[in-house]
Amino acid sequence: MARDPEVIIIDPDVDARADLAHLLTAGNLAVVGESDYGIGAVGVAKEHPPDVFLVSMEEPAARAIQTVEMLSSAAPDSAIIVTSSLTDAASVRRAMIAGARDYLIKPLKPEDVTHAVYAILEQEERKRRGTDGDQAEHLARGTIITVFGAKGGIGKTTIATNLATALARMTQANVALVDMDTRFGDVAIMMDVAVQSSIADLGRRIDEMDRDSIKEELVKHHTGVAILPAPLHPTEWRNLTPTHIEKIIDVLAQGHDYVVIDTPGTFNEIIAATLELGDIILLITSMDLASIKDTALALEMLRAANISEDKVKLIINHSTSSNSLREEDVERVLEYPVTWRIPHDYNVASSNQLGIPIVVSKPYARVSRAVLEMAHALSGTPKDRKGFLERFLRKVS
Repeated sequence: MARDPEVIIIDPDVDARADLAHLLTAGNLAVVGESDYGIGAVGVAKEHPPDVFLVSMEEPAARAIQTVEMLSSAAPDSAIIVTSSLTDAASVRRAMIAGARDYLIKPLKPEDVTHAVYAILEQEERKRRGTDGDQAEHLARGTIITVFGAKGGIGKTTIATNLATALARMTQANVALVDMDTRFGDVAIMMDVAVQSSIADLGRRIDEMDRDSIKEELVKHHTGVAILPAPLHPTEWRNLTPTHIEKIIDVLAQGHDYVVIDTPGTFNEIIAATLELGDIILLITSMDLASIKDTALALEMLRAANISEDKVKLIINHSTSSNSLREEDVERVLEYPVTWRIPHDYNVASSNQLGIPIVVSKPYARVSRAVLEMAHALSGTPKDRKGFLERFLRKVS
């Protein structure tokens, strides 16, 4: 190429982006943009499509993989190279299936990156010669997180509201919280907001809805979270179908970096749709025998629905040393790894009564730290030297 190849860096770690930009410059590559994962990455890509994207991928890899898929569609003439410290074959395969053209192991060397970029561009040029036709317009899409459990009373709504708040405050991203609890619908109460318009109202205007008009129906909470409440009366769910739900969630995901969905402790065709749509499914259980039995059935159901286990993250809520069961017992009985543990905390009840997420009212509480750790992992937000909790507290104050 007569000019230096143009590269856009996609990495949630700002410091890592700066280090990589310096490395690329040393390798005679031009950095023309950088971004976090998700919608922002697609926006940068459309503004200045590069020759190559360098996308960082670490565990949990769901957002990185989703971003690779979006970039593949949004900028089909740009090559994608994934960089990662993950060396297992499964991670490499996931990246390639998503659309990556190469996979480089960290730490990176300038000569390795330069060689990979030029090799990929030569391959891409040969491929373009045989490619013709228009490409369909691709809409960016945020990460959909479905909070699910097979039993009521295990804290799904508390986790959903606090996780949405933590994501909004920690990442400064656009976060939508959807109350899909077809039985009780307590999100509005826990966030202390009035229900002026609900998901049922959107269903009645489904044909007119787009990413701009839907924002007018959301309640903007002071934490930054945009809330779509459940209807006040459960009978209003009767007119909503899975097709309605799919369109509402899809439109929300077009305008938000994260869509967090709270679901009931039951299963129906509407909940099935939210599970199919979820990029990440947080499966909640407590450590009592009834909840574990129901969770085992839920896992069987998810497997029968061909939902990838990569998407499903098992969370133990109300974890405490006084439980009769140990966490190792839960993993052994369910034959499934526990990803996160949320400790029992009496402060949760008082925060819910006040309508203030505990990550805001008591950010140093053990349960708040656990939720912040979860939000950190799901977003890929790095823990900088000053500590991600301190950064979160500055945004709260």
